[in-house]
Amino acid sequence: MDTSRFSSMPTANGEPVFASPWQAKTFAMAVQLNESGVFTWSEWADELSTHIAEFEKSSSIVDSDQYYTLWQSALETVLSRKGKLS
Repeated sequence: MDTSRFSSMPTANGEPVFASPWQAKTFAMAVQLNESGVFTWSEWADELSTHIAEFEKSSSIVDSDQYYTLWQSALETVLSRKGKLS
């Protein structure tokens, strides 16, 4: 898998690393929704970058739970903006 499009994502030997099943599910949902045309990768990457930058104003990302919590939050924001959340 080419993980270069996922800036700062935890990886080992070029593959994503997930500490918990929910992290893998959140990752898979974002990739699948992008591949289904719900949002562009640029929209997604911009939102994730915004969430990370906001978080890092007061703290540093120290583990994959924090990273994937931001991933999930960014996903929710994009889906809400697209009218896909109720």
